[in-house]
Amino acid sequence: MMGDTMSLSQKKVAIIHVAKKQLALEDEGYRAVLQHCGGVTSAADLDDAGFQAVMTYFERCGFQSTSKKANFGNRPGMASPGQVAMIRRLWGQFTAGEGTDATLGKWLNRQFKVSAIRFLPVDKAPKVITALKAMVEKKAAPAASSEPAAPTAA
Repeated sequence: MMGDTMSLSQKKVAIIHVAKKQLALEDEGYRAVLQHCGGVTSAADLDDAGFQAVMTYFERCGFQSTSKKANFGNRPGMASPGQVAMIRRLWGQFTAGEGTDATLGKWLNRQFKVSAIRFLPVDKAPKVITALKAMVEKKAAPAASSEPAAPTAA
């Protein structure tokens, strides 16, 4: 699957290595998975589609990422676990999977005067979700509008 697209970020390569370790894969088996799912023999050579295919395979084998498991539970006056999960999902979409809770916190502080997602009040959560949805849609819009229009029949 390696193509002319950009190579994976170091963060994504690291996630693959964490999965390899968690699944206790030997080097030969690991390279076989990379070849089968991504068409490469090194994680660094994967493109985004190959990364997704490899991670889907690893998840089917039992890999569970702990990177976004922070669940603050139901806390009176604070964003619900569902709202927090949706905000993280939208942030991930907006940042193409590169965003972290730290970068999200910086954006929240700049836009909503909240220093971190764990301090997000329940009344601000819908506003954050609406803003992130708009950002994701706006980011996707130029890609959709740059496609050539289909020819019309005369």
